[in-house]
Amino acid sequence: MTRQQILAAFATLIAVGVVAAVVYLESANSRSAAPAPATTATSQPASTTSPPTTAAPTTVAPTTSPPTTEPISTTEAPTTLPPPERALVPVVVSSGPSSGERLGPGALLMASVGWTDIRSLTGAAPMVATTVFYVDGMQAAAELLAADTGVPLTSIAPMSEAPPVAGLANAQLLFYFGGN
Repeated sequence: MTRQQILAAFATLIAVGVVAAVVYLESANSRSAAPAPATTATSQPASTTSPPTTAAPTTVAPTTSPPTTEPISTTEAPTTLPPPERALVPVVVSSGPSSGERLGPGALLMASVGWTDIRSLTGAAPMVATTVFYVDGMQAAAELLAADTGVPLTSIAPMSEAPPVAGLANAQLLFYFGGN
């Protein structure tokens, strides 16, 4: 094998790893979405002429898991300020105490798009939804990180609303995985 073939194989392996991390994160987030309401009903689209149909009610079994932090919704409008360079922003990737297996792939995903100052820490409390927390003046960077990772802009909040995470130190952004 030539050096060029080895480099091409290595680049392919990295690309496959990044794609696998994204798929894993997406599937983990969809499996751990908040449970549906106690009863649900479905109907046909309004454009059809047949009467709407209703599905049988379903019930959700009670859980014995510890209480989770409610999803955060920011009241601040998206910023129009340009975000700083990704490489200059210290980011902490965190999750609840039982979801540490997502920290490595999450950090890899962020690194693949240019975030380089990344640390992984385990948080103290599970959250329902994945949220990006930011310190004062870093809302634009939080919006960029959310866009890079597929987190909705409604899941961005000030750092003061974040669950406790030991070792944040100089972190300007906290990417906190939701779900269990």
